[in-house]
Parts: sequence; structure tokens; C-alpha cells
Amino acid sequence: MSNIDYIINLCFDISEQGKTPSVALIRNMAHHPLAIPEVIKGLRHWKADSNVRPKVQHKQINDGSVTNQSLQQRVSQLETQVATIMEQLIRMSDGVSNKKNG
Repeated sequence: MSNIDYIINLCFDISEQGKTPSVALIRNMAHHPLAIPEVIKGLRHWKADSNVRPKVQHKQINDGSVTNQSLQQRVSQLETQVATIMEQLIRMSDGVSNKKNG
């Protein structure tokens, strides 16, 4: 779905809530940042023909299991890297302390 279609659909959603669509309302309801000129263009399209709602293309929904698994693996890798860095910092600070005392 194009941004214009997305904006027009937001206009319909806002209108169905009994509110008048505006640039501010559209930008506040959007799930991602929208450029003001694009919002104005979409709002104009909606005002010109507020009877025809753009068709929504449904994307395949990911159940998240693969994503969660890969995120868990990434967190484990990052935790290991942090532990390694901490050990190196401790060794470095011990070495500096020993040089000062020696």
C-alpha cells in the first residue's frame, strides 16, 4: 500500500471516529513518520472522494517465533561479547594498577 493510500485510510478511520481528519490527527495516528506534503496530498484525495476507501493489501503475518528465536540468539551473543570486554577491561585496569604500585 502506498503512503497516499495509507493516509486516505487513516482519514477514513478518523472520520469513522466522528472526527474531522486534519494533518495533525493523521500524523499522530500514523504508525510511521509521514511528510507533511504527502499528508496534505492524501487529505485532499480523501476530501475529493470520501466514498471510496482504498483496498488494503494484507501482508503475511509472521507469528514471531523465528524473530524471537533470532533475537534471543543475538542477545546471547551480545552478552558474551560484553562479558569478554569486561574481562579485558578488568585485566587492563589491573595492569595499570600494578604498574603504578611497582
